[in-house]
Amino acid sequence: MSRLINRPVAVAAGPDGAPRTFQYQGVLLQVSRVLDHWLETGRWWEGERERETYRVATAAGGVYELTREVPDGAWFLYKAYD
Repeated sequence: MSRLINRPVAVAAGPDGAPRTFQYQGVLLQVSRVLDHWLETGRWWEGERERETYRVATAAGGVYELTREVPDGAWFLYKAYD
């Protein structure tokens, strides 16, 4: 099961652009592994921006989807998995 969150978050990314840490509900979470990574073009005909998505596992055991809007680099916590 997953919960849609879709809120801006502070992310520290590594040199490869992948998230290393992010803050959620006042807690700093350490990314232990990137489970998946993909690009979405969105509905470009409606003005949606391209998004880069990372599904990550954290050291605390959670699984989350983080998205980064291209080209401005704004990060969002899109989804949390239970």
